[in-house]
Amino acid sequence: MKICFSSIRFYFSCLLISTLIGCVSTTKIDGEVYDPYENSNRRVHDFNTSLDNLFFKPIAEIYDTGTPEFIQTGVSNVFGNLADASSAANNVFQLKPVAFFTDLSRFLVNSTIGVYGLFDVASSFNLNGSNEDFGQTLGYWGVSPGAYFVIPFYGPSSFRDSFSIVPDLYLYPNVPSDDSARIATGALNLLDTRSDLLGVTEITGSDQYTFYRDAYIQRREYQINDGILDDEEIFFDDFD
Repeated sequence: MKICFSSIRFYFSCLLISTLIGCVSTTKIDGEVYDPYENSNRRVHDFNTSLDNLFFKPIAEIYDTGTPEFIQTGVSNVFGNLADASSAANNVFQLKPVAFFTDLSRFLVNSTIGVYGLFDVASSFNLNGSNEDFGQTLGYWGVSPGAYFVIPFYGPSSFRDSFSIVPDLYLYPNVPSDDSARIATGALNLLDTRSDLLGVTEITGSDQYTFYRDAYIQRREYQINDGILDDEEIFFDDFD
């Protein structure tokens, strides 16, 4: 994992801009979700759902039923290992040295003993990852989420979290370096993630949009607060 001075400057520039803009709004007002773009959000949500039903979900079902479980586990472990490197970097910017060394140790152990991350050896050593991203880093420094909105092809997000997508990609290890191979591995990562979410739509109730929105916001609060929530807040395990 390489963190050069240019990436550090880039990272803090993102943090400064988000702090100046993100502090003016919040995802909740008087306990209600701040969703000023609900009408357009619902249209984008319906578009994403239709695209998923026509394309992503059927492919994910084929992958889930036709791929041996140990291969699926290995694929998930590889991408999880790469995410540990990005998580370690975010812990640096959140001033969390213990979490940084834990994530870095996970990345090094699984990249070597775990054969490039195919096997999660680090967990057997009680090295549990923190799964930090740049959106959580911004939240750590007090940047409010802003309005909730749905991104085409991407899904639920907020102003703060959408702004964090680029920095997270910037810190994610460039493995492999070839652009075509990176696109292929990115597609495999998306396929693996979608297969893990099969069955979620069956528990969303009559208003899928509201379920996704509330679950996303509560999950992000859970993550940013390191698992500490108010008693009245509910965390949906299905989105972990």
